[in-house]
Amino acid sequence: MDTSTVTLSSGTTLSTRQIADTFLDFYRDRGHQVVGDATLIPPQGDPVLFTSAGMHPLTPYIEGRPHPLGRRLTGVQRCLRTTDLDEVGDDTHLTMFQMLGTWSLGDGSVGGYGGPQSLQWGLELLRDGFGVPLSGLHVTVHHSDPGSLETWQRLGVPVEVLGEENWWSNGPTGPCGPDSEIFVWTGDGTPPAPRRRMIAGSRCGTT
Repeated sequence: MDTSTVTLSSGTTLSTRQIADTFLDFYRDRGHQVVGDATLIPPQGDPVLFTSAGMHPLTPYIEGRPHPLGRRLTGVQRCLRTTDLDEVGDDTHLTMFQMLGTWSLGDGSVGGYGGPQSLQWGLELLRDGFGVPLSGLHVTVHHSDPGSLETWQRLGVPVEVLGEENWWSNGPTGPCGPDSEIFVWTGDGTPPAPRRRMIAGSRCGTT
């Protein structure tokens, strides 16, 4: 793992190692087992040239195969992507990076957990683990996902309802579905108002 540093919106400077350790410790405390870093070059017959996401090596287990470490997993995975090579070099695009991830293989009845718990832990990690203030967070959800919308409303985080931007898939076939994304404001002052339908608490409107 490299030794570069990141300055959080709280003013705290952390190394990449400290960020990874904070992430992994947070989920260890919540019953997750750490999976190893898989090879960057998948085995022969895999449909991708390089490992491009933390969940890729876990696809068989996400689709139902029992994992030897259990149903709650977390890890740090080396990834390489070539889909945005023309944009590499700006403030937001990288080719090779390390992805932090967590997975629940099944619902609460079998030792896993659902979306609402995942969202709440994500908020707690940013707020309590990294010290990001609630006022600097902004969330998006897919319009077909009322459960996530209700969870963010309950947690008091501003929510923006979007369409295909919040639909995730692992390719033309395989796991897919609506997702929810948390954005952290890193600019000066307060975050700008969104340009799409936004919901904060029990209020909604257009901007």
